[in-house]
Amino acid sequence: MSDKKIGRPTKYDPKYDELVVELGAQGMSKEQIARDFGVAWNTLDCWAEKHEDFKMALRTAKSLELAYWEDLGIRNVLETPGGQRLNGAVYNKIMAARFPAKYSERNKVELSGGENPIQVQSTHTLGQEILNEVLASIQASR
Repeated sequence: MSDKKIGRPTKYDPKYDELVVELGAQGMSKEQIARDFGVAWNTLDCWAEKHEDFKMALRTAKSLELAYWEDLGIRNVLETPGGQRLNGAVYNKIMAARFPAKYSERNKVELSGGENPIQVQSTHTLGQEILNEVLASIQASR
């Protein structure tokens, strides 16, 4: 029996642990990081399964990516510098697209039949709550 490993050799390098955190801090997504490493995005998941340090680095990078985009949104949430109007729609869409678990719209629709009318219940987004808090903070600091 041969001791040769089957399959392509991995491109993983332990230096990626630190680099992935740096790229996340620059706001890069997992897909962008994979592109920079020259691999498919799911390769990063495979590396994370095999290398605990890389798994932790990916988690840290995702957290830093979120912080980067939140900071960017807070710095640029006003329609005009020094103004009071939020460009909330754009900010909310960007955040919902990048971080759906935290910022996506959550709508709940309930239907009832029979003699009762159809009832629809809609809830607002967590992103909208955050935008309202940011606006209140900006207005309070003026």
